[in-house]
Amino acid sequence: MKISNFAAFSVLLALFSVSRSVAAEEPRVDLKVAAGELVVVPSFEACSYYFRPATPDGISYAVDFRRVGERHWQRGFAPVSDNPPGIRKGSLFNLSEATEWEVRVVTAQGVEVIAPVSFRTWSSQPTIAKIIDLSQVPGAEKGIVITDQGTAEGWIKYTAPRGWKISRTNNLNDPQSGAITVRGARYVILENLTVVGGARHGIAIEDSENVRVLNCDISGWGRVGTQHYTNDEKRGKYADANGQLINLDGGVAITRSLNTVVERNYLHDPRGRANSWQYSHPTGPTAVFANFTRGGSVVRWNDFVGSDEHRWNDVIESASNRSPAGGFYRDSDISGNFLAFGNDDGVELEGGGMNVRFYRNKIEGTLCGVSTGASLLGPQFIFENLIVNPGDETGLALMAFKNSHGLPQSGKRHHINNTIYGPTISAYGGYGKPLGDERLGYMRNNIFVVNSARLPGETSRRDNFDGDQFWIDGNAGASSAFLEGLRKIGQEKYGVAAEPRFVSPSEGDFSLAPDSVARENAFAVANLVFDGAHRGALIEDTSEVPFRPLALRAIPRQLVFTTADSNAPRQVRVSLPASANGAVSFEIRQNAVSDWFRVQPASGTVAPGQTLTLTVTVDAAKLKGRPNFKGAFLVRTPEGLSRPVTIYAAANYTEDLRPAAAPHSAYIEAAAVPALASLVRATDAAGVFGGSYVAFSGVAGEPELQASFEVPRAGRYAVMLRASIDDNVMKRRSLELAIDGGKAEAVGIDADYQWNTGASHFRAVFLHALGELQPGRHTLRLAVKGALNLNEVIITETPSPFLAEGRHEAKR
Repeated sequence: MKISNFAAFSVLLALFSVSRSVAAEEPRVDLKVAAGELVVVPSFEACSYYFRPATPDGISYAVDFRRVGERHWQRGFAPVSDNPPGIRKGSLFNLSEATEWEVRVVTAQGVEVIAPVSFRTWSSQPTIAKIIDLSQVPGAEKGIVITDQGTAEGWIKYTAPRGWKISRTNNLNDPQSGAITVRGARYVILENLTVVGGARHGIAIEDSENVRVLNCDISGWGRVGTQHYTNDEKRGKYADANGQLINLDGGVAITRSLNTVVERNYLHDPRGRANSWQYSHPTGPTAVFANFTRGGSVVRWNDFVGSDEHRWNDVIESASNRSPAGGFYRDSDISGNFLAFGNDDGVELEGGGMNVRFYRNKIEGTLCGVSTGASLLGPQFIFENLIVNPGDETGLALMAFKNSHGLPQSGKRHHINNTIYGPTISAYGGYGKPLGDERLGYMRNNIFVVNSARLPGETSRRDNFDGDQFWIDGNAGASSAFLEGLRKIGQEKYGVAAEPRFVSPSEGDFSLAPDSVARENAFAVANLVFDGAHRGALIEDTSEVPFRPLALRAIPRQLVFTTADSNAPRQVRVSLPASANGAVSFEIRQNAVSDWFRVQPASGTVAPGQTLTLTVTVDAAKLKGRPNFKGAFLVRTPEGLSRPVTIYAAANYTEDLRPAAAPHSAYIEAAAVPALASLVRATDAAGVFGGSYVAFSGVAGEPELQASFEVPRAGRYAVMLRASIDDNVMKRRSLELAIDGGKAEAVGIDADYQWNTGASHFRAVFLHALGELQPGRHTLRLAVKGALNLNEVIITETPSPFLAEGRHEAKR
């Protein structure tokens, strides 16, 4: 049965709810467009448009635009109709700022049906009426609340001399949520500030309009808690001293605010960290937190750099994702950012997602890339982004494009000219509960170097995918099979199964080699992709992602140190083309926890036509406690524009199977259990942990594990397994566990998330909290529903030292 737009929107409003803490504050979806009316909402370089046709439905419409004074009209990307019903909407792209434009609506044949409407794009140089030097404001160095009311003709700027900083003591019960809290303010700029601390946020923007945060250094905010090894909703999460789960602590938090700009900032080293999916859905700090923003948010040219010690949850996180007004909501641009090292998504474009645009960003080291699940209103545009080196702190990666929330949704999402490079990640997640029978997804000219998991299914039959390039599981056969699977559901008629041939992925260079079949073969897309462009994020040979309006280059963009050459210095060339307008100064910035490498010189100036060489040295003596180190440094100008360079270093690491930090632990080795000893099969093929393992299950004829162990003292204990799972055999299965002859408890286990070991690689995994045990001998029974490669069972008071999180926390 076909669901009408009106019915679909009614379903949305009926079903979507928000958390109790914000339900009373939820704004309404406010979009009133009369018949024959065209409404425009500009930003710096884009403009949303909304119109309601005066003529009967069923007619195809187009949108034309041009700079005021020009004769030629340019065709915009085709408008869509999703929710609210009856309204056509879309975006104009690649506009010049502070410029007069006009837009009109025409039929497909070019007949004008709605007369031109003029608009002016935003200016990054507004008129400043007043400058306040915070270093001269008594007490400001300990934090400040700003409520000033500027005007469009006269903004109020807060700034401070270089070297001065706000440093607010972290107080769990602080009534001021941010080190700087902007509350009820209008037309305010925060620029060139160093902000350290904040109970929940570095900078909190609440109930304000037209606030800009420019070229600030923000760190040290948020709560620090204790990780909970429990069987309830706190499983693996961190909670503060009041018992509250730590989540949504943003370096910049935007709440119920309109037209907020976050630009050229460096956010790093929050106080807390997120748990991984090994336990449950991550919670923890985020770089930018968006909650009922009221729209008009611009987040551009920032560096949001996490670390294994301080992993983000999502790098950019939305709240109230079940609400049409949630998250960034509408008319927003997220562009040119470097988003690195999170345990969940690179960015959540969830909630309303109405004319939300995500483009020319680089996402690195996250579980998923871009989440548009759910997109409740739409349309969303995701174009010219790089998603590379995926994986959370355990190495788990899922989807480059995630749509799979179990929510009713009909918002359109468009993925155009993105490059995804990560053999451990899949391409495109299926929809939760799609409404209606119109298409949800649109893809053109993307390059996927990914695995074969999650081939889009029947819900994608109505989508519009074509002209994308697939290199699946690193071989031609898998690529062809994947493409054929898409063609069976009516997609990718002109898709390509071929290796894209990048110049140097190991050095972070994802431009196309001269012989790449992706060169000059992109489909033209109105207002976005020109004839003769390349497939993928780097549509021209001169493209740079993340994009910044900066002539300075830093090559290579990535350095990889192996255990054999970790002591060998590497070089990065910083250059400026001869055509540059003048010299560019820079300094090197890196996270506080990234003390394991050094970059020299620490600052410099590059003249037009000049190249300066940086030397990067890794201190192998500091590569302790884990097998791999991940980090980045920034070649950053005084204005806050930068070129990021990522660093990967392998350590000479041998896991301590009996860590001294977990002295009150008991170990049951599978090979030592008489009922299992005859089933011992091999050693760990990866050669990391050694030891033997046994494959067993609860299937009739195969034994359960029954063994005794002894604990040295009374305490609260947990069961861990050092094991591996072949997830082709064990998908969403369970185990049963009983202690001292008690009632068996079912233990939920998700091979996708908790394990992620590969079939022949052992890893310690938290399984179940046992509660209070008295000293002495106890018995354990473990039955597996599925197959499990078991090395040993660990009974311990202190799971942390056995796990990646614990090793990262120890270094922090």
